[in-house]
Amino acid sequence: MAGRIVGMISVLTLAGVIAAVAVLVLLAFDSEEDSGRRTAKVLAESVARSLLAADLSSLSDEEVNALIRINAPAADVDETDAVDLSYIWVFNAAGRHLAASAGARQIGRDEINPARAAMTPGAETVVESLPTGIYAGTAAIRAADGAAIGAVRVEFTSNQIGAHFDIYRTEYIIGVIALLVVLVLGSWFLARRLARPIGIMVQAARAVEDGRQPEPAIAASLRNTSLTRDEYGELAGVFLDMAREVGAREIRLNSLVEERTLELSEKNRTLEDTQREIRNDLEMAHSVQAALVPSDLPEDPRAGVAAYMTPALDVGGDFYDAFMTDDGRLAFAIADVSGKGVASALMMAVGRALLRSAANQHPDPSRAIASTNDQLCSMNPKELFITTFFGVIDLELGTLTYVNAGHDPPYIMRPNQAPEMIPLTGGIALGVLPGLNYTETTIPLDPDTALYLYTDGVTEAEDASGQQFGRDRLEGQLAEHATLGPQELMDTILADLRGFSGDAKQFDDITCMALRFVGGGALTDSYIPGQGDRRLASGWRRMVVQPSLESSLPRVTAFVERFAGAEGMDVGQIYRINLALDELLTNTLEHGFPKRVEEADISVAIRSEGDRVVVRYEDNGPEFNPLEAPGQDTELALEERPIGGLGLQLIAETFDEVTYERVDDRNVTTLHQSRASSNGEPDSDDSAFR
Repeated sequence: MAGRIVGMISVLTLAGVIAAVAVLVLLAFDSEEDSGRRTAKVLAESVARSLLAADLSSLSDEEVNALIRINAPAADVDETDAVDLSYIWVFNAAGRHLAASAGARQIGRDEINPARAAMTPGAETVVESLPTGIYAGTAAIRAADGAAIGAVRVEFTSNQIGAHFDIYRTEYIIGVIALLVVLVLGSWFLARRLARPIGIMVQAARAVEDGRQPEPAIAASLRNTSLTRDEYGELAGVFLDMAREVGAREIRLNSLVEERTLELSEKNRTLEDTQREIRNDLEMAHSVQAALVPSDLPEDPRAGVAAYMTPALDVGGDFYDAFMTDDGRLAFAIADVSGKGVASALMMAVGRALLRSAANQHPDPSRAIASTNDQLCSMNPKELFITTFFGVIDLELGTLTYVNAGHDPPYIMRPNQAPEMIPLTGGIALGVLPGLNYTETTIPLDPDTALYLYTDGVTEAEDASGQQFGRDRLEGQLAEHATLGPQELMDTILADLRGFSGDAKQFDDITCMALRFVGGGALTDSYIPGQGDRRLASGWRRMVVQPSLESSLPRVTAFVERFAGAEGMDVGQIYRINLALDELLTNTLEHGFPKRVEEADISVAIRSEGDRVVVRYEDNGPEFNPLEAPGQDTELALEERPIGGLGLQLIAETFDEVTYERVDDRNVTTLHQSRASSNGEPDSDDSAFR
């Protein structure tokens, strides 16, 4: 601060001295200018008066040259002025040159024009300041009556100021330097005196900033300064009070900091212990969850299974399961619990246990899913939900019966066909609402058919730029590696997923499962799937029928018997339904698609409505109403009856109600049968089906 004040005062002083010297020099040169112009006027008029008595017409250069000696210096000019009269020119009344002094230059317009201007009536002497310190004066030579009879021009050099400065140059320089030194020293002394209290306060402030008291000498200086009555004294007094307050606060603050530091250390130790316990619990939960997820998957020569799961956190909400049911079928499931963390992991464990138990209690997947949903709703305080895909493969028949409860549909890869999603069944996630009925669908599985199940953690995995893995990339991998075994297929897709994600953080659990139905070699007919993937109302059990009588009839029979066993139906009802479906299926394939059965798209759906059983049979054949088929006269002998029509006639007569409609270019035949209409054994009318 003191240095700044000294510097500022010194700079201002130096600037003032330089400005004063500049003004003095300018004034001196300005004074020289005025003196020269005045001398030019006096000399010109003096020479003009001396020529009044001369005969201008006969004036010679020698006479003009003599005028220089006569008029230098002129009587009216101060003798102290150093004037060198150089040249004289004389002009006649017309402004023409008459004579000039020795050495004068050739005149031109610059000399003639001032002469003519001076001879103008009433004009004054023309004075000029020429370069290089030369002054010129042009005056008219006037007669007694004031008429101009000629003009004279004189030029001279004035070195009055230059000589003066030449003489006193050293004195001027010494005086200016001495003045500058005195001013700078005075400014420095004044600045130091003014800045000293501020410098002392700065040193004291730095000491306080460093957390220590000012040195005794500095403190004493501040106290002395505070006794003065100027602004410095007030500032010093305020600073001393502030320093004392800061010191007292620092003492209190240090005491509080020590207390809080001890408390914080204790809390940190407690927090570390708690975090250690939480970490141990999470590791234990991770181990328990890993143990809950089956590591030993079913092994059967007719089917292979592989699965993988990795949580995004220590514990996750995804799970998979695969096991053999009590009746020898392969059951499998994949699920995704909403949310993440411990709550989802607990929900996952409960859901898996409930689903496995229900699968052994209820042969139908729809019943097992409905039972699991009801139990989850009764023990779900956090209102979590589970999207689930649950399927059962009949390894003997080669059928897949499944329920999709709000989960991403798996992919099915049939031999020599592109991967496609399994049709949805329309169910909602588990744990949302109790008392729901779920629709199941049964589809045939040809030998060497593969399934790939996954959670959204696979398709929604992101790379470093935020781009998702996506279904298109997954489908491409499935199409390229569809012939691999379950473990190899799953490992290949996971390797591609890891390469895609790189170092990006995993935000969701990743779970997937691959299955391949090998078959037992009994089913060799190829199956081309149809388009019968429309959703049915809740409670239906639906089966897509393979367009081959040899392979489809056993599957349809098993499908109906499984439903009947779950519904407690009697033998007579099962017998009627199977015979009716046999007749409808045979009629469709033999008459609706002669020699082109591979184009048939057939499905069977069945459900219970109170004390009635409803069977819905659909096919995409030409429009045909079985209720309008020609009837048979049952009184005639068998050899007299025409071939065909009897089965359709008996269907219409045996069931309580039979309806037909044409919907979306499909034949839809619906059979309604009351359970009370059967006594448990085939009646006499049933013999007509044989």
